[in-house]
Parts: sequence; C-alpha cells; structure tokens
Amino acid sequence: MYRIFYAEKDATIYETHPNRNAGIDQILELIKITSGSKVDGTIKEKQYNTRILLDFGKEITALSESIVAGDIPALNNNNVTSASVFLNLHAADAADLLHDYDVKAFPVSQSWVNGNGYATSEPQQTNGVSWDFRNYKDGIKWDTGSYSSGTSPGVTRTTGGGSWYTGSGYEASQSFSNESPDLRMNVTDIVNFWIKSGSSVNNGFMIKRPKSQEANSDILGSLKFFGRETHTIYVPRLEVCWDDINNAGGTSAISSETYVPYIKNIKAEYRRSDIARFRIGVRPEFPTRSFTTSSFYMTSERLPASSSYSIYDSVTNDIIIQDEPVYSKSKTKISNDSKGSYFDLRMDSFMPERYYKIQLKCTRTNDTQTFDDFYFKVVN
Repeated sequence: MYRIFYAEKDATIYETHPNRNAGIDQILELIKITSGSKVDGTIKEKQYNTRILLDFGKEITALSESIVAGDIPALNNNNVTSASVFLNLHAADAADLLHDYDVKAFPVSQSWVNGNGYATSEPQQTNGVSWDFRNYKDGIKWDTGSYSSGTSPGVTRTTGGGSWYTGSGYEASQSFSNESPDLRMNVTDIVNFWIKSGSSVNNGFMIKRPKSQEANSDILGSLKFFGRETHTIYVPRLEVCWDDINNAGGTSAISSETYVPYIKNIKAEYRRSDIARFRIGVRPEFPTRSFTTSSFYMTSERLPASSSYSIYDSVTNDIIIQDEPVYSKSKTKISNDSKGSYFDLRMDSFMPERYYKIQLKCTRTNDTQTFDDFYFKVVN
C-alpha cells in the first residue's frame, strides 16, 4: 500500500552567494564549485557548495495522525509488517557526475523561511533563507554551521550553510554507481524521529553531499532536481509504503492459460478525498463453448497469487507507484477475498486534474502477463 505526501516548501542555499534566496525556484541544485571554475562569468579562487532544504510541514503531522488512527502501520525499516518512508526527488538535469557518489539527508535543527527569490534574480533577492541566514529580512542567522566547506584550506568563510542533527537515527543516505540520478532515499529513521519528538522538531531535510566530498578538490558535477514550484508532475514527495496484502481466500485462481482481467467498478473520475477499492474480475480469453445460464462476468475467479499493480501518469507515462517489491516491501500486491481480487488506492496520493493508467502484472510459473487498458482521473 502507498500513501504519498508532497513538500510544502524548499530552497537551494548557495555558499558562493551567502545572502541569496531561491525559495520559489522551480529547480533545486546540488552543485560543487571547485577552485578555478568559471561561474557567472568569474573564475572562482575558492571552493563552494550548494545544499537543499526541503520541508513537508503539516504533511508530517498528517502522517503521524494516520499512524495513531491505525490507517498506516508504525514506521520501522526492519519489520515487514511496518511502514517505510522514502524521499523522492526527480532529476531535471545532471552533468559531470562521478561514476560513484553519495547524497545524504539530515533533519534540520532550526526553523527557516522559504522566501520569494530565484537563483537568477537581478538584483538578487534576500528575503528568506540563504547560506548565512534562516531569514535575512529579520537578520536571523543560522546558529552554527554543522559543517561548511568554508573550513577547508584556502577558504576564509567558516560559518553558515544551515544546521542539522547528526548521529545514529538522524541520517539517511543513498549511493549511486553509474545509474539514474533520481533520488529515492530511505528516510524512515528521520521521519520517525520527528513523529516521536513532536511536530515542533520538524524543520525539514538538509540534502547535501558527504562532508568528505564537499571538502575535497574533486569535481563532483551538478545535480538538479524539480522543486515544489515545478509546473511538472515531479513535485518532491515522501512515499510511505507497507505490505497490506490480504489473502483471505474463498476464490480460486483462474486456471485458463490465457485470460483477460477487467476492473468491475472503475469510475472515470475520483475526488482527492476518495479511498477507492478496485474490484478485479478475470475470465478466460477463449472460453470453452458450453451451454450455460450465467455470464463469465458473473464468476468470482481471482488473478494468480503473485499479481501486482502499478500506476502511471497517462500523459508522460512516468511511473507514479511501482509494482516491484523494492526494499523487501510488497507494496502493491493484489489482495484476494471471497469476492475475488482487489486493491485499494488513496486518491490524495495523486496530483489533481490529471489522468492515470493502471497496469496489472500477473505472474505464474514461467509466465508473466501485463494488462494496462484502465484509466481514471483525479479531480479536486
């Protein structure tokens, strides 16, 4: 089962422009500028980094309330019956990356103001968060830089860059090795820390490179992600997933070698407040000719036991919910009961005013078939 929560605010902070605010930029940048690099028409004599701030705000409160209400299991990476949380950032561009690199996330330890600036604003906007300030307008600086590349040799700046918690349970990371730069990081421990500590502790994520990679002289390249202001579907999000499979039985799996599934109760539109249960019927593709007084569509045979579903954006064909049991969580297996096969979807997990496609993947021994001619729209 999936539940998706979307970011409420985000910003890139730039060490090379310590007062610049980029709180409403469509792009979030994770860039390392090395000595000798040319930036804004100027050769840089020192080394600089950028970092990303990302806050889900009241969405974390909503997640906590759902756990208390029993709608979502408790968070735990090591228990298959519990839920895990993954931070997702979709890459807009990437250049000059190393074959192997890491990205880290930490819980921010102080509050910050989003601001209304762009990285390209001229003159630069300073109202809101920046490398030096939590909110420049009020003159509120970060209390301390938990780490700044400014401490490396030849760089004079020693403060700023945000502040964050460190240590066991306060850190998440993802390693990349010649693969897609899209970020999908397990942040269960961090979110659990916020939930157990109370909403006042939640100041969002600090996304950055590891300390050693920020400080060394290696050229690490540029990572650019879509931010919450993007006009695309790739808004930063948290995916909460858990195994809600139900195999109560009562129906037998279809025995025909070839078969056709259909969704009995799919509607053209769903509101974001809806929680829909999709009932799946299945019939032989080529039924044996026989005299009968009932329709094949009245039978309650179910899909093969290892069936699952995924959800795609019907325009971009990008996967919104994937059907693979990644990270040992069987998130989208199809359940079965006395009425046949089914799965549930929360429509508040989807961006409104868009069309989506359901794909069913049905697996038996040496046989996998997919079916994807099922569409619906989510509206406000």
